[in-house]
Amino acid sequence: MALRTVSGNGSGNGDAAAPDESGGGLRPAQQILSAAEAVERMAARRQGKRGCYAMFSSYLGGVVTDPTVMTVPLDDHMVHRGHGVFDTCSLVNGRLYRLGIHIDRLLASAAGARLQIPWSRDELIQMVADTAAASGARNAIVRYWLTAGPGGFSFMPAECEEPCFYCVVLDPMSFGDGGFDPMRDGFREATVRETPQKPPLLAQIKSNNYLLNVLTHLEAADGGGTFGIIVDDDGFIAEACVLNVCSVSHDGVFVTPPFEGILHGTTMRRLLDLARGPLSDEGLLRGVAQRPLRADEARAGAEVIMSGGDTHVFPVVEWDGAPIGDGTVGPVAKRLHDLITAETEAGDGSPEDFIEVDYAL
Repeated sequence: MALRTVSGNGSGNGDAAAPDESGGGLRPAQQILSAAEAVERMAARRQGKRGCYAMFSSYLGGVVTDPTVMTVPLDDHMVHRGHGVFDTCSLVNGRLYRLGIHIDRLLASAAGARLQIPWSRDELIQMVADTAAASGARNAIVRYWLTAGPGGFSFMPAECEEPCFYCVVLDPMSFGDGGFDPMRDGFREATVRETPQKPPLLAQIKSNNYLLNVLTHLEAADGGGTFGIIVDDDGFIAEACVLNVCSVSHDGVFVTPPFEGILHGTTMRRLLDLARGPLSDEGLLRGVAQRPLRADEARAGAEVIMSGGDTHVFPVVEWDGAPIGDGTVGPVAKRLHDLITAETEAGDGSPEDFIEVDYAL
């Protein structure tokens, strides 16, 4: 059988974009770039992109502050096999908020993914703090990954040369169009039923494969939502695509689903503490429970709240086109948001929850 030879004159369907001057008439896949040319082109593509202040790579053994070279090897098994885990914390007023609890979850995820990690908990915390210092940023998101590392393109981790740790300091995320304020406007959300839920093992490991999370968002967006509220076949709430969900009844009972089978949310754990403490003491709540929560119970309640990302308290004011409560942001969501904001901005808490970044490094 003769082998087909593919050659092109630029006229077929699916051809690449027209050649530019630097390509000398060659299509992109025909061009052989030198390392210098590749870096130059990458710098041009990355110019003006959303802020990435610094990246640490254990593979490189240092921190880079130019987004052009913030890269991960293509043969890292996190990239082509999803064999990596991650977590995220907030940098607020020069302090890393609740980094310890996030590193604990990162290590639990790594154990679940059977990653061999050579670093101690304290060493990981120090690498994150040093990267934050190198970034110069005082308010940012800090995200970090543990991976099987580079070494080949098979599915077998045995070929990997070494596990890797990467850490990136980047701009805080915004949601909605310009002028949108979650605590003023609230979110319109949609039920997600068609996208499969993660199996319990993967739901409780923050792996680098978030395909189902993305599909959850896309299904929600089709229905006018953003994060989506996953409801199982029995009518019980699981979680949103990257957030936990809770409900407040008209008689003041705060309810969130148990963590079995969903992400063990660090923010929801903090909200539970605040609900049992200040909000109950102030009379805003008369009860707090973590139990299975039916979607119809939450819809009929006074408030539905989503939480994640350390500081995100997101009230839901409309669900599948129907208002939640009176259709405005409720008092429990406002109070939780105020408490979390005051706590993070003041740095008022245990040293484990607030790590001062030494920018003099």
